Amino acid sequence: MSDKMYRVEIADATGHSVVEMTKTEISEKARSTEGTWVFVDDRLVSADEIDNLDMADDASVRLMPGLVGGIEEPTITVEIADATGHSVVEMTKGELTEKATSSEGTWVFVDDRLVSADEIDNLDFSQATKVRLMPGLVGGIEEPTITVEIADATGHSVVEMTKGELTEKATSSEGTWVFVDDRLVSADEIDNLDFSQATKVRLMPGLVGGF
Repeated sequence: MSDKMYRVEIADATGHSVVEMTKTEISEKARSTEGTWVFVDDRLVSADEIDNLDMADDASVRLMPGLVGGIEEPTITVEIADATGHSVVEMTKGELTEKATSSEGTWVFVDDRLVSADEIDNLDFSQATKVRLMPGLVGGIEEPTITVEIADATGHSVVEMTKGELTEKATSSEGTWVFVDDRLVSADEIDNLDFSQATKVRLMPGLVGGF
């Protein structure tokens, strides 16, 4: 079997990568992903043909993995809070980042951990069980906010929340506890509490970091 190397363009989400491959490697690559197409000098060839194909040293070889044509980016199921409760949509990382930066004051929670828009692109969402997006207050009279410490695996995040957002957050995850000045309060109590005198409000989602 010839070990002659050929210049191969492999299509990907960024355009294409250029690598040096033998016929055997091209054939193996073509078989490894269902729906992969191989073009030699702009002619579509099958993986079975490659080994016996007479290819010039400067042959144009292009390999297109299945679903290139904007290779499908994985999507994330996102709950977007709104006046009616929330909507559930499928979004890519790019769309989630764009949505998070489009409205000032928008928060993104991944498994109850507050993340910044800058972090989204590098996060591994494959293990995430819940992704929630809470847009900043749009128009209307701004409701007073409360400084809340939200416990997470890294320690805690500090966010500003309205009573309504705190209630929603407390009820969204089973086993979530809310402490106001170290007193455990129920989600039902939050709306009627006077937070003007509170010095510390902490929210502890159920089983964070193995609570």
